[in-house]
Amino acid sequence: MFASAMFIILGFLALALDLSLVTHRKMELQNVADTAALSAAHELDGTAAGITDALETASQRFLQGADRFTYHYGKATMTWSDAAIEFARSPSGPWRPVGEAMTNPEDLLYLRVDTAGLDAEYGTVATLFLRTFTDIPDTFTSARAIAGRSAIKVTPLGICAMRDEAHRNHGGELEEFGFRRGVGYNLLDLNLPGATAGQTFIVNPVAQATPITDTATLAPFVCTGTMAMSRLSGGTVKVSASFPINALSQQLNSRFGTYGTGANACDARTAPADINIKEFIFNNGAAWMGATPAGQSAALLATTERRWTIAGPDTAPAGTLGAQFGPLWSYAKAVPYASYASYASTGAPEPATGYSTYDVTKWSTLYAPGQPTTSLTTPYPDSAETPTPYSYTTGTQFYKGPSASNKSLANRRVLNLPLLACPITGSDATVRGIGKFFMTVPATQTSLYGEFAGLATEQSLGTRIVLYP
Repeated sequence: MFASAMFIILGFLALALDLSLVTHRKMELQNVADTAALSAAHELDGTAAGITDALETASQRFLQGADRFTYHYGKATMTWSDAAIEFARSPSGPWRPVGEAMTNPEDLLYLRVDTAGLDAEYGTVATLFLRTFTDIPDTFTSARAIAGRSAIKVTPLGICAMRDEAHRNHGGELEEFGFRRGVGYNLLDLNLPGATAGQTFIVNPVAQATPITDTATLAPFVCTGTMAMSRLSGGTVKVSASFPINALSQQLNSRFGTYGTGANACDARTAPADINIKEFIFNNGAAWMGATPAGQSAALLATTERRWTIAGPDTAPAGTLGAQFGPLWSYAKAVPYASYASYASTGAPEPATGYSTYDVTKWSTLYAPGQPTTSLTTPYPDSAETPTPYSYTTGTQFYKGPSASNKSLANRRVLNLPLLACPITGSDATVRGIGKFFMTVPATQTSLYGEFAGLATEQSLGTRIVLYP
């Protein structure tokens, strides 16, 4: 009986020891897959260049260096292969190999690393005891990891797109969904079709079927300017009207380094101030304007079709004065339509440095009638180092630094806002695009002013890369 029992005991012992070898190898490969996937997914932006960068990033940890991937208890090194990675538009696939992904990279924001695509030797475990009792000399294991974005840098405040066209020739100037770069807008006073008041929307910041109206739930998303979803376009989002600016203005103002009080106040660690918190107030903070603007934004123009500004029509209404265009170009400059078209014709996105722009000598034709001018005593910045007032990092005329105790981040004053197809019936809305609006001054409980700075590609706004099961 003892002899028979020993045979069984030794068999289980052999199984346990060999399974521990396989389990350890599986853990080693899982670490490789997780790390490679997480690091590579940060590079994905829906372009072929993003996929190229992801491949390079994934391969870096397989090269010589102290952090190089190893296996077999750290004794053996590994070599990367593009066969180990695939790309998809969602965490559930369908998955595309590298060649196919490079050919059609649009919206490929997720990737999967499978160590089975690497050299088979990495997953092969030579058993110590099982070969004594069975005819299995080796066994094979592998690991897989899926990574991609779980949030998008968009503030859950929706406004109406003023026109259907994403890009339009406005008398030689680029116009995007009815907005012109460098022009200020009262974001609470826009509507389509025309109405007696502006309209805003809460865009549900999480992917669920019902709208969210609770300010305590919304506050963290407004503080950070993010939404807990990977994409907005390609379908509908849940909305509710109207955005509670009276309750959430202090969260918006975290970008100026003010955080308010109470349970819903922002945390400076997750909602840093901008690196330049200078307020470009129309009557004493826009010193580059030749005449004092009449308001913080372009003057309201309400018609039966749209509630927008005098900068909306191809020609401003007769009798428009220069002061009625508000402060111009505090953050962004107007762009010639030809500058956009030269890139669009090749299918290339807007370059990181932006399209080429107009200079202030064109104000007389861009903003006519009215023809605002730049100041003679404090002219508009024209050097390469300081292309706009916001770009200053010294002095007091155009710059003010945040508190030294605060963390700061460039361009935090830019709100990425969903531009919705209006009118909206019910709680479902279509996102036409994502507009960038620079907060020229802090929000109040009744106002929010933003200077239009162009459209943001959804792919470029990803944040918080995570692993998916």
